[in-house]
Amino acid sequence: MSNLVKMDDQFAEVVMTQEQASPAMIYNLITLESNPSQRRFAFIIGAIVAMISLLSVPFVRIQLVELQAYQPAIFSTVICFEFITAYVIYSQFKINRSPAVLVLFALYLFSGGMSLVYILTFPRVFAENGLFHAGTQTSAWLYVILHAGFPLAIALYMIIESKYANVRYSARKAKKLGLYTLLGVVLLITGFTFITTHFKNQLPIVLSQGKLTPLFIYGLGLPIVLITLITLIVFYKRTKASTVTSTWLCVAVLASMLDVAIILCGGGRFSVGWYVARWNTFVCANIVLAGMIYEFTKMYLRMTELFQQVKDSKEKYKVLLGESQQAERKISEQNDIIERMLESSHEAIIMCDREGRVIFTNRRVEHFFERPLESGELMSSYCLGMKTSDAAFDEVIDAYFEQSIPPFRKRISRLTLKGETRHYECYVNPISGEMEGTLRGHLVGFRDRTEEERIDELKNEFVSIISHEIRTPLSSIVGFIEILATRAVTEEKRAKYIETIHKESLRLSNLINDFLDLQRLDSGRQEFHFQSLDAVLLLREIVEQWQGKDNHDTELHAATERIFVQGDEDRLKQVFHNLISNAIKYSPGATKIDIYVETDNGKVLIKIQDYGLGIPADALDKLFTRFYRVDNSDRRKIGGTGLGLSIVKEIIEAHHGKVVVDTELGKGSIFIVQLVEIDAD
Repeated sequence: MSNLVKMDDQFAEVVMTQEQASPAMIYNLITLESNPSQRRFAFIIGAIVAMISLLSVPFVRIQLVELQAYQPAIFSTVICFEFITAYVIYSQFKINRSPAVLVLFALYLFSGGMSLVYILTFPRVFAENGLFHAGTQTSAWLYVILHAGFPLAIALYMIIESKYANVRYSARKAKKLGLYTLLGVVLLITGFTFITTHFKNQLPIVLSQGKLTPLFIYGLGLPIVLITLITLIVFYKRTKASTVTSTWLCVAVLASMLDVAIILCGGGRFSVGWYVARWNTFVCANIVLAGMIYEFTKMYLRMTELFQQVKDSKEKYKVLLGESQQAERKISEQNDIIERMLESSHEAIIMCDREGRVIFTNRRVEHFFERPLESGELMSSYCLGMKTSDAAFDEVIDAYFEQSIPPFRKRISRLTLKGETRHYECYVNPISGEMEGTLRGHLVGFRDRTEEERIDELKNEFVSIISHEIRTPLSSIVGFIEILATRAVTEEKRAKYIETIHKESLRLSNLINDFLDLQRLDSGRQEFHFQSLDAVLLLREIVEQWQGKDNHDTELHAATERIFVQGDEDRLKQVFHNLISNAIKYSPGATKIDIYVETDNGKVLIKIQDYGLGIPADALDKLFTRFYRVDNSDRRKIGGTGLGLSIVKEIIEAHHGKVVVDTELGKGSIFIVQLVEIDAD
């Protein structure tokens, strides 16, 4: 990033005085004027973000799966981009030394720092209640401070820009003020962190059981949305989005407002609204970075053209020698800046010439596709093996470079060297020159969306399981009730039908209970009543209940008469009923289930062994994942929701234990529950 300062030093004509200076024309990212196409592009991005937010409003309250990796993944990207933006703005401040630019530097430094503290204190990311001894209200208050600070900083920026537009600090004073600003922002972030963690129990409650309180909605959220909206309107009226920086600041302020607004619509943590708000932030951060890359790429191509003109001008070589050397330095610096920006991107980015030959790639390309892309190589040849939904991707790329199809954004897939399928989104855009109609090259980008595909599959699996597991018992219940209500049947058949209705009702009840258990475990509202329990006695009662079920004999083997553990009796019964039920269900050709209770160095090992189908090795790492079921014909006929083992795992981990499986395909499985042994007293 330091090269950016050198480039602007050479590219700009800067006139400085000590403190009060007459306005000087300084060419840099802050003062770079935006053109109509850039403003239209920013408007489209803002409209898309707003449209996504509006379309999600009816669904904001729907709670989704709590993806613990989602929050750190999003915020690690956002924090990185905000600190990069702060560094770029500070480099511009070192050039023009304007007080208003210093405010922007402080804004993004504060935003990045507060975002970092927010994710560190967010529950169940790095610790159960967050780091720094955070409380349940800590991250919510940090969220309020962050989103309240953003519009206020923009308002301060407008005031300083209006009042001190002609002020230019000396180089020495600018350096001191930059250091003071850095220390001040760090102290401010530290202060807010200290208050929200040290006085966590005194903080007003703004979040209760994952839901926003009226204090948050009416006392904090709505005022923040109104202040941000007013700031956006005033900022746009004053700047008219006349510069690249002010254009993207308008989009950033809009995104900040929508972030709070969609949360106010009722979405708690890990709801649709919560995920959409975080996604909007992520998209805006990527779009801003893409815009910066695009501007630097155009600048690079212009400088390359200038260098070529100087190099080819042999008659004026002696006169233009100095200018040529200067152009070489600028090109080198621009190239370094572009490479640094591209390497910091989470996308694979490729720049091609007009014929589709590669000019530049970042390291992410080799990381994505497992082999390097050499300069001069045809883009289409590199894409062999990649596929879209309806065609080979290399054919699509060829068609684009032949100008048979317009710029596009498509989803593609490929097989890795390990045989895994990875999914990407590819966008291709032309890079135009200053003159209308001139084409300088093409920008190709790939974004890894494998995790999104996995989430989509999980969602589809969820819908499929629900539609099947609920519809099946309901159909049976409705069908037999209709027969009983409309036909005269024998007493024997009536008893049989009623028994079937009862079984299907229990099945439906168990399914609903499984979902309720998961919801309580996710929200942290599952209560555990721990007490001293005799594990042998507990298992003996459970084994007796399963004796003879589905022609299976269940036998208990205990190392001693009494072995004690600390646990919740109802929840542990739920665990062992589930495991024994699975053992019987997945050993249709066997007749025996063995349960062992053993001790080992302060641990109690409870083993449930069946002699049935066994579990494939490739399924073991996903066995305790929600909604996962081993996909083969034998097990598909057995059915199930794929929730039982995930509930078992969460209950046992709440008991500070663990559950593992030892299995051999075709010979059966042993599920081993490990708990802490306690004294009989």
